[in-house]
Amino acid sequence: MTTWSKPAAIATVPAISEADAQIERRLCELATCDSASIWEAQDELSSAIAEAGMHFEGRAYPVCLRPLAIDCGLANHLSATAEVVINLLDVAAALYCGNEDVQDLFPTYKHLRHWITCLPKDRPIVRICRLDGLIGDDGYYKIIETNTGGPGGVIQNGVAANVWSRISNPLTHGLSLDVDKQPFAKDPNCFVRELVSAYRAATGSELRNAAVVNFRGRYTNEVDWIVNGLIDVGAKASLLDMSEIKRTPRGLVGPDGELIELVYNKLDVRDMIDSVECIDYLDACAAQEVVSINPWIAEWILADKAILAVLSDERFSSNFNAEQIEIIARHIPWTRLVRAGATTDPERHRIELLGYIRENKANLVLKPSNATRGEHVLVGRVTSSKVWEEHIDRAARNPYVVQEYVRPGEVTAPHPPSRLIKKMPYGIDCYVFGGRLAGFQSRASFDAVMNVGRSGILLPVAID
Repeated sequence: MTTWSKPAAIATVPAISEADAQIERRLCELATCDSASIWEAQDELSSAIAEAGMHFEGRAYPVCLRPLAIDCGLANHLSATAEVVINLLDVAAALYCGNEDVQDLFPTYKHLRHWITCLPKDRPIVRICRLDGLIGDDGYYKIIETNTGGPGGVIQNGVAANVWSRISNPLTHGLSLDVDKQPFAKDPNCFVRELVSAYRAATGSELRNAAVVNFRGRYTNEVDWIVNGLIDVGAKASLLDMSEIKRTPRGLVGPDGELIELVYNKLDVRDMIDSVECIDYLDACAAQEVVSINPWIAEWILADKAILAVLSDERFSSNFNAEQIEIIARHIPWTRLVRAGATTDPERHRIELLGYIRENKANLVLKPSNATRGEHVLVGRVTSSKVWEEHIDRAARNPYVVQEYVRPGEVTAPHPPSRLIKKMPYGIDCYVFGGRLAGFQSRASFDAVMNVGRSGILLPVAID
């Protein structure tokens, strides 16, 4: 999918391009002497985004006038890294199915294994995902979350980049920046074409009837774009709650009695863990009576933050080849499931984990292993010692991970919700469809946890 040339090996790259440095200088100058021009252009962009039908669960889609400009070297680095990590997830999936020590890192899903371990034959297992990351101090891209379960922005972010590129922008005047090198910006239906391709690969047939499936009415954002995109490429499609779908001898059928051939799961899988309402649907997807994107191992195990503990713990390194081990060392931050006992620290010294967490607050992050949108994430260096100590005990009793802190870069940007122009931390996320890089997302926030659900904003990513 990518349109730039790939390097033979993944190399370090500078995090800031010259074009981005120019944008930073120009923004700071205008913020001092002519901030009205920034807000006039920002308001024009926000209006155009709303007119295009983009929103975040009914709220304004927070696309910022200031882009993140990256050069081809960084685009290459991100693309190559993301694509090899998707292959690592295939190895991790097989490892979960056959290794009890790995399964032990995912206690929440013990009673679900008979569904989870039914792997599809096609690869990659993860057809759709968004890898969230930061550029580390060593110059390598660090993946801090995998998001293999129905990530947001698969269509809207490509459309938003195109809308942004058409707005007169005082921050980028005279610069040659391109959003169309990202496949999902060049082709708004890139995502749904991957769904169609996945169905064709699995069945050898053309897709006729699909459903976007949610549960109890949650997580409907962007669904209208997905449904309309499927219709645009020639399939019948609708949004269905799981309760509306029935399992029959001929397969899954919707309320109209028609056979559903492909389902895209847009739901919070935590809602399904103990629900008897879900059993028929889970059975049908696991038995591959329908093409399910993504399969349950991706929705539960590979999306769980403990999967990074599988990759980064040398207990499991013998399952990966030398090249994969090198990739993991460069791009996967040290991560462990929080529990009492011995392990190794980022320098491979033997430690007692809970004591290590207490003593190294400034260098660590605590995260619930299966939460979304930054829920209950604690960044040690901005958390009081009292709260940190309380959460260590909580984390030891619940599925939590502790992760090595990766210091984010910072950019100055207008923050539309607050009408402030300030410096804030940012990250870069990679969308991967069918094992290939589809595009980028950058998020920035005043909050140490960068999430649109927590007043974060989206910076369009443009390639210099």
